[in-house]
Amino acid sequence: MTFSYFITATNEHDPHARVSTTHCRLIQEAIRATPDLMKAELYTPAQITTYHDDGPSPLLALRLEFASIEALESQLTEGGLLWRLAQSDDWLAPGASLVTHQAMLTRTFLPLTSTTAEPALCSYLVHYPGAAENFNDWLSYYVAHHPQIMLDYPHVRQVNVFTRVDWCDSMPWTRVNYMQRNMLTFPSSQLLAEALTSPVRARMREDNGRFPAFSGQACHYPMLTNVIAPDNKKS
Repeated sequence: MTFSYFITATNEHDPHARVSTTHCRLIQEAIRATPDLMKAELYTPAQITTYHDDGPSPLLALRLEFASIEALESQLTEGGLLWRLAQSDDWLAPGASLVTHQAMLTRTFLPLTSTTAEPALCSYLVHYPGAAENFNDWLSYYVAHHPQIMLDYPHVRQVNVFTRVDWCDSMPWTRVNYMQRNMLTFPSSQLLAEALTSPVRARMREDNGRFPAFSGQACHYPMLTNVIAPDNKKS
């Protein structure tokens, strides 16, 4: 298992605001230089509506993957590259009124074999901000049943489940402690939308009814996905 660091920027005043393509490229170039980075993904809103309709997507989000929690934390504490980048208010997303972050354990059920040559990738980012009545019961059931159904979605390219961990940081952003996140990635936004209307959806909803008790609802956002290859992985 690996560790993922999520950064999510939101413009609460203008949900239709967007980060320019030029600025996204600048973010990617900065992220590439992160020491010990295994890979990263940058997410921007996809112009599609899904049956969940959980409101406007975040302005921008990032996921950075590391082999160990120590490697991740070293970049979030004073002197680390991500800490240095975060000292600039407009480095991440000009216009963002809220930036949240969270380190999580990565459980990979289907690894993405994509390269940066596939700019049309689209991911369904899901998070559960509430709490389970018994987290062990929740997690034991979820990881043994739900991702296995996700794997049957047509054209799915990546399936990950992320669970909470404790972590140390010196970042200036708002920490969140979502109990879980999920990610499904597809070759395009159209294929994501089509997958969510496939018969697999009914099986997902049926299994959802068997979940151990938890508070709150899951939030779902379709996001265009750019894979960031770190400098230390370039040939």
